[in-house]
Amino acid sequence: MSNNNKSKSAISLQESWAGNISDYILLRRRQTHVAYDATDAKTNDENRRNGKSEDSDLFTALFVILAAHLEEGHTVLIVDTADHEAPMQGQINGEIVTLYAWQQNLLEILATPIFALIDTQINTQPNTQLDDDTTTETSLFVLLDTLFGQRDYLWAQLALSNHEKGTLIKRFDAITTLYHRLKNSDLSTFVHSIHEHALFANVEANSDTDTDFNNNQNSLSKNNQPIIYSITKNEVTKSSKITFWLHRTWQAEFNLAQHISHILNQRIVPLDIAMPENLNDQQIAAINVANNNAFSIITGGPGTGKTYTVAQLVIALQQATESRGDESEHIRFSTDSASLALAAPTGKAAQRMQESLQAALDDANVELQLQEAKTIHRLLGIGRTGRPRYDANNPLGEDIIIVDEASMLGVELANYLVSAVKPGARLILLGDANQLAAVDAGAVLADLCRIPLLQPVHAELTESRRFSAESGIGKLATQINKAETNLQAIWQLLRQDAALSFQYVNTLQAESVLNNKIENSLSKEKIISEVSSNYQSYIDKVSNLLENPMEKSVPESVKNTTTSLMEVFNQFRILTAGHNGEWGNHYINKYLTQWHLAELKLPLGQNTWFHGRPVMMLQNNYELGLFNGDIGFCLQTSDERSQLEVFFENKTQGIAVNLLNEEVIATAYAMTIHKSQGSEFDHVAITFDNSHARLLSKELIYTAVTRAKKQVTIYSTKHALEKAVQTPTERHTGLALQF
Repeated sequence: MSNNNKSKSAISLQESWAGNISDYILLRRRQTHVAYDATDAKTNDENRRNGKSEDSDLFTALFVILAAHLEEGHTVLIVDTADHEAPMQGQINGEIVTLYAWQQNLLEILATPIFALIDTQINTQPNTQLDDDTTTETSLFVLLDTLFGQRDYLWAQLALSNHEKGTLIKRFDAITTLYHRLKNSDLSTFVHSIHEHALFANVEANSDTDTDFNNNQNSLSKNNQPIIYSITKNEVTKSSKITFWLHRTWQAEFNLAQHISHILNQRIVPLDIAMPENLNDQQIAAINVANNNAFSIITGGPGTGKTYTVAQLVIALQQATESRGDESEHIRFSTDSASLALAAPTGKAAQRMQESLQAALDDANVELQLQEAKTIHRLLGIGRTGRPRYDANNPLGEDIIIVDEASMLGVELANYLVSAVKPGARLILLGDANQLAAVDAGAVLADLCRIPLLQPVHAELTESRRFSAESGIGKLATQINKAETNLQAIWQLLRQDAALSFQYVNTLQAESVLNNKIENSLSKEKIISEVSSNYQSYIDKVSNLLENPMEKSVPESVKNTTTSLMEVFNQFRILTAGHNGEWGNHYINKYLTQWHLAELKLPLGQNTWFHGRPVMMLQNNYELGLFNGDIGFCLQTSDERSQLEVFFENKTQGIAVNLLNEEVIATAYAMTIHKSQGSEFDHVAITFDNSHARLLSKELIYTAVTRAKKQVTIYSTKHALEKAVQTPTERHTGLALQF
């Protein structure tokens, strides 16, 4: 039943804005033609109605497909006909039908939500999990045949409201129309339809794109066409590639590329940097790149010294401010530390960045108190409206802007950021291009690292100081990152290295493990019970606070208590692939909540707030000064159990629990791997199984593994782990086409 509800909500979400907006655009278009056409409006309207179905439904289908792609993080839809000479044939509705691979892909994207509903009624889901730990895949032809042939039966089997039924019928009609358009046709017919459609704009036909940086517009913006497309042809293979954007994402990528190019062309005066003797050649090269260019990218895995490298620029900045007596015409910096801005996509990442940079300065005996690192939203003044206070017309005042964890940047946020950099300032992006891409659409850091024009301003650090050549965690991360993953090497590492371990889950699948050897496979409850023991030191500490509460009126006492709790809590963390399922963070947090209450002998009631509950913010709360990813601890602050407040790191006052909306806060014993980005823990337990198949990727596992400093334990199935490390994330983006 839960899967059914999930599928329905997924299609409703997409339809709620994609389907409704496309309908609205088409309605306004028809109304405009009726009202303003100088010729016989009635005749033209009748003609358009007669041709409306094919014309409008093509737009609706592609608009909804692009919206679905956007939900999955892609900024573009790519129709690649490289293999169009090898069509497939199948039977649908009693008819033999020919479909090329690109046609099948379009139909599958559009029909996926309904296929998921079919799967809840009949067992025809792609990637169905079997007892022998294998998968099977159902042909698109079979799924379409089932859909078209059993539509009324399927609708009758589902308990749908009128709105939900209407949503499904709209999607079904779009699938049907697109299917009839594509079957037994070719690319030239499809391209002709796109060219002739008034709601599609061709990039090549609007190549005179003189940019106005103040208005962020070009000639395509003036046409207000909702879908942008570009066609490239390969003369060798005689194939074509069509790239589609929703107008907003095209504009964001276009502006981002234009602003980066503009920053690159800015003249800057290099700082006088005294290179420490302990820097390696890669770090020296990275410092020179950042020092001599207004825009630079420094990438590297954990422990490669990205932050320490950038610290040398900060030291040089301080020296530049101290030498203001120099009367030369060279650019000098303001005397306060506001000439430097530190930022990251999340509050936790910003905090870690500041701590690491401050530690590097302290090690170099530099007396400089850094400005507070901020989230990018806070730096740009993005509030409830979603629009930034700082932009091209009102740029940031800082001379150097350093952004950490840049792999988490989506294309729209990156566009806002680069547009707010003042002329002559430096923008330095730090990150690990092998980590997960942003939750929002786009893969900005990975894209920028691959663009030929930007290679001279990209420095990569590969020598890790955290993980030695003998480090099991470092070796595992390296194996996961390899283009051709060596599964045997990974299994050997997990078996033999003391810092690594793998625990098989699901007893039904224990017999299919490596070498046909039955490994120890514990029950779910047994495993989680064992995992919970890793939090015992934290439980002991919060238990002690019941007997010896902190002085909440003394800021130093509050700071010391939260810092001490955070140190103990960060010794271990459970990282999950997703929210749902037996190995998702929702279930694990519920289990550990009950364990926590039992350990402290607290009432096992329905109250979600209790002494010692670790929590994480899921959204920014500007009024309270809390940001997405912030970790806090709910503590009893008086003899009465009802007096509960939440204390966040680096805050000297607690926040009453009734001020925190339960919808935007979560228990933090277990968190998703996405939420763990920017954090580090001594020991991480990574949990997932075959039910998370659609979420798994090598970037996901790499990110989880590299959150650990000392130990990694993986709880999974053999199949799920192998699928994950062999599945690179493929984000379809169009940023490279803009350079």
